[in-house]
Amino acid sequence: MIIGLYLGGAFVWGAWHARRASSSRAAFFVAGRSLPWWLAGTSIVATTFAADTPLAVAGLVASEGIAGNWFWWADVLPAVIGALIVGQLWRRSGVLTDNEITEIRYGGRTAAGLRLFRAAYFGVLRNAIVMGWVNLAMLKVLSLALGVDESESGWILAGLFVLTVGYTLLAGLVGVVFTDFLQFGLALVGSVALAVLAVKEVGGMSALLTELGDRAELLALLPSAHDSEAVWAFAIYVGLKSWSSGNTEGHGYTAQRILATRDERHARLAGLWYAIAHFALRPWPWVIVGLVAVIQYPGLEDPEAGYVRVMLETLPDGLRGLMLAAMLAAFMSTIDTQLNWGASYLTHDVYARFVKPDASERSLVRVARVCIVGLAAFGVAATFAMDSVSGAWKLLATISAGSGLILLLRWLWWRINAWSEISVMLASLLGTHWFEGVMGIPFPLSFVWVVAFAISVSLLVTWLTPPEDPATLRHFFERVRPLGAWGPVARAAGLPLRPLGWRPWLEVAMATLGIYGVLLGTGWWLLGKPLQGTLVMGVAAWVLVVVARGVSRAPAVPQASPDG
Repeated sequence: MIIGLYLGGAFVWGAWHARRASSSRAAFFVAGRSLPWWLAGTSIVATTFAADTPLAVAGLVASEGIAGNWFWWADVLPAVIGALIVGQLWRRSGVLTDNEITEIRYGGRTAAGLRLFRAAYFGVLRNAIVMGWVNLAMLKVLSLALGVDESESGWILAGLFVLTVGYTLLAGLVGVVFTDFLQFGLALVGSVALAVLAVKEVGGMSALLTELGDRAELLALLPSAHDSEAVWAFAIYVGLKSWSSGNTEGHGYTAQRILATRDERHARLAGLWYAIAHFALRPWPWVIVGLVAVIQYPGLEDPEAGYVRVMLETLPDGLRGLMLAAMLAAFMSTIDTQLNWGASYLTHDVYARFVKPDASERSLVRVARVCIVGLAAFGVAATFAMDSVSGAWKLLATISAGSGLILLLRWLWWRINAWSEISVMLASLLGTHWFEGVMGIPFPLSFVWVVAFAISVSLLVTWLTPPEDPATLRHFFERVRPLGAWGPVARAAGLPLRPLGWRPWLEVAMATLGIYGVLLGTGWWLLGKPLQGTLVMGVAAWVLVVVARGVSRAPAVPQASPDG
């Protein structure tokens, strides 16, 4: 009954907003640029929490210990950079999709080709990979929760997928974000309740820590100095992956939510709230359940299934239904975003740009709905090519190696051109095939080689190819008013240069350390060091409040004219 009420409510909400979403591309893809920061930021958080997330975290805890989560905890830095430095520039640009910025930042046929390539690469290929691992995780949940075999769970998943596609077709982004808000609350309450009851089932936190006493490596928040492999992995994740492969500019569905905010201030606050909620507030219930699974189900062939087993055997009737509904909510909140965001690329950046530029707004919304159905089919096909969620995470990080730096530099340095982006994407794909496929170098060491290769190729190509046309650079500079190394462009345009300076980087450093402080302080508090944990959390929370107040008081900058 609980699950049925949730699913029915999600579809009714989508139908309620169908008319509003059908009015224009801006309404369908960026919610008419009307979202407050708390709703936009929560929607990003909800999207990052799919059914795959707690399963992958539980799998990492079982195989690599708590410190194994530094694979994704290292992404705090790029998330904060995207929020505090680039977020305002996205909103200031006034574009409809983040891919549209390609032909504003660069010019000519090369920029047009890059825009088309990115639409296919990100909107279809990477989108399918993400939906594939989300579907894979949901298959595991359904098979274990309902006691059915793989084929039966596949049919059930197909029904859920059709329902998700249905309300995404109807509601556009405005329906997606409000549904995301409900899904986030339901999923957070469910995961916290599961963690509390799972710990109670094993006799409390003291009993849990005692049971794991002979496996101290599982409980370490930082890798032990005696484990050289873990130390190297930590160094690669934090020292290299964070700025080279992470989403340093907040592109994709993150940019879509930022572009949908009311103004520049809301854009920065939305990105900051996402970073805090995603990394500092949400991970520990999943980690705790992962530790319980290690005790209750040692030696699982598929450690990612431990989370679901704890859920089924710990929760009573009613709460079990609520938690399964929360898992469904997490699944749907990610799928609906991937579909809407991917369709925005295919509709706005492919069909409206290259196929039929004079198409009416309502006809473009119809095209968007057709694209959603097509992308859903690609996502289903990708599911059959995967067997591990965390393995898919690592694959996606490797094939993106180096791109994080180049995408950030295109906002901060005038010399980056279209060939810089093209070369870094191709080099990371070729490097992944060569270093992992041909030479057999294991992850994460292979990641180091791919990053070095991709960035070297991209910078070399940048110097060997001419800069973008001065008129194109001037148009971008006047529209976006970027900070950083834009001296030649500013002088040619007769406009004042606004150097980046130290203040934005100080904000980034404070927010990053604040989020890590809350994350680690919570861990120390839970794992038997309450005084140390409380002190660190208190200082970190104060730092984050200072940063948030500074962002909220920053003067708003007039926005570019809205489209649609």
